[in-house]
Amino acid sequence: MNDIIQNLNSIEKWVDFNSPPPSNFKTNTEFMKFSVEIMNRCLYLLKTGAVSAPNIETASKGYTKHKAIIVGHMVRLTKLYEGVLIHICSNHQELAHIFFRLIFETATRMQYLITSKPQKKSCRSFILASYKPEKEMLQDLKNKAKQKPLISIEKRMRRSIISWLKRDGITQKELFNNTIWNVDGKNFRDIMKMFNLDSMYSYGFGNTSHHVHGDWKDIRYYHLKQDGRYYQPNLFFTEPDPRLTCPLTSICLDALLAYLKWNKSDSDNFITAVVLKLGELNHALDNAHENTLSEQYEV
Repeated sequence: MNDIIQNLNSIEKWVDFNSPPPSNFKTNTEFMKFSVEIMNRCLYLLKTGAVSAPNIETASKGYTKHKAIIVGHMVRLTKLYEGVLIHICSNHQELAHIFFRLIFETATRMQYLITSKPQKKSCRSFILASYKPEKEMLQDLKNKAKQKPLISIEKRMRRSIISWLKRDGITQKELFNNTIWNVDGKNFRDIMKMFNLDSMYSYGFGNTSHHVHGDWKDIRYYHLKQDGRYYQPNLFFTEPDPRLTCPLTSICLDALLAYLKWNKSDSDNFITAVVLKLGELNHALDNAHENTLSEQYEV
């Protein structure tokens, strides 16, 4: 615990020393080096928040299932952020971009589950909605079994699915009768409307689908180079910039604040205070980068 306190104090001192961010950055590389410094500290805060517990009993025994679902979202968010940081440090913007939608979706759904009432009902809906592929697989195996005996691997797959259903208290009848495959019947656009983020759907979720699904915009921008009417393969990776890193960090820090409040694991607001300070510095860097280098991104 003493190490954590010392590390949090160190982050706070670093933020205070660098607030506002240096004003002499002139190149994308200079901005990115500083952005990565922020991301490294954000990752530590995410990890610290993810493993923090509201009391000794929870720290020892763990969480009940419906609470564990929210905890699991926080852990997933932390791992995704570490993954995007790895690719950013490797100058792999193409791969880092894929993480944006995953992080945005995980953070938003976690905050929905945190605010949903009754929470247990929404978490139960989340579990049941997760079994859509298994429903289709069981139905396919059932149809195959009518035609011929199942082979060994098919039997193992069926046993595995049924075992997972039993662990979650879901009967096969309940699974086959279910037709709702979104949490509480709400798609992602519906969830965003609840947080007054309607306009962000296209910018933060829809736009990033280019990089998740690899449509023409992603292929043309990252994986081909054009010469007149013709195209050549482009195997070189693109150097990232703060237009990606700063929003990602902001999303994760905001989600962490919501998680700490829900989990009641930061009663003295020690972690929260550092998160808020780092968030302000990250926002200032984003603005400074936009005001300094925005013209070079115009197409």
